[in-house]
Amino acid sequence: MKTPAGPRKRAVVLVLAAAIGALGLARSGVGAPNDTHYNKSCTASDCHPTPPRQPGAIDHPAFLEQWCDRCHGDHAPDSKAPITKPQPQVCLACHTDIEVAGNHVAHPPGAQSCTSCHEPHRSTVRNLLRTEQHLTSCAECHAEDLARAAERPHRHGHFDPAGECGSCHHAHQGAGSGYMRANLGETCLTCHDMAIQSHGRRLENVGREIRELAVVHPPLREALCHACHTPHGSMQPSLLKDNYPTGAYETYRRENYGLCWQCHEPSLVEAHPAGAATRFRNGRDNLHRVHVLQLKRGRACHVCHTAHATDTPHLIRSSITFGAWEGELRFDVTETGGTCATPCHRERDYRR
Repeated sequence: MKTPAGPRKRAVVLVLAAAIGALGLARSGVGAPNDTHYNKSCTASDCHPTPPRQPGAIDHPAFLEQWCDRCHGDHAPDSKAPITKPQPQVCLACHTDIEVAGNHVAHPPGAQSCTSCHEPHRSTVRNLLRTEQHLTSCAECHAEDLARAAERPHRHGHFDPAGECGSCHHAHQGAGSGYMRANLGETCLTCHDMAIQSHGRRLENVGREIRELAVVHPPLREALCHACHTPHGSMQPSLLKDNYPTGAYETYRRENYGLCWQCHEPSLVEAHPAGAATRFRNGRDNLHRVHVLQLKRGRACHVCHTAHATDTPHLIRSSITFGAWEGELRFDVTETGGTCATPCHRERDYRR
């Protein structure tokens, strides 16, 4: 016998009503203590009220978007908000660029929990740090090196232990040595791939020179900026690592060119007769010696050579600058020597 259509429909309705009622009770908390915030965000509930937002505050994206379950599991009203996994694992599920060793970041401070330094929800300090003091925490371990660099007369524009270390260094681990954010060359070119005004002068766009010019100084080509420069502070202008003349003229003393002699041999300038010390010779005459050592006012290397890159062999400049005055430098290489014409003298040739 078939059930009449009317009673069958009523039976289906009653079953659905009972199911919906049970689901409603579960969602309201009755018989389901682990799901207490149905249809409410965590901060909208009376359990987790959020303090008023301070001016300049920064929200963690997950907190801003109310993705509480990304870090926290659901919980009963009488429990604290548990995180779903051990803390480093929770943080590193999103922060995948941070490499870890045994659940902790490589840099020694990372052996503590992430929230030792960072606020997980909101902070008025950049990088969601808990306090301003965390910006200067580098000095707790690196005080001696930082103090030494701070005492030097020439300091890097981003050398500020009160908060600028993160411009070049990663607080957790780095792609390069010294916890650099990338390898050394890439880190330097974060800024030096543009023209920079510094102390009244315009610094070269080193990144563009590397890309566009044919002859690149080997240390720069190999991203060894620190072969010539120190990144924090120096006794020399341009953050040079060792002695080098500051002006166009310099009475030659070996110690005045300590920077150059890190890679080059002093015989390049000092040898007489020239022998095999330099290819810039006219017969036995060492023409480097003539320019740098023998003249009454020797010319510093940078008068004719550039330290970064050029389109001319031997890093020869295309022009010579003395103060505000500039003149063309024409240099050509031949099989036996070359020719050179400068604002200092008419075209001359030399033959080895």
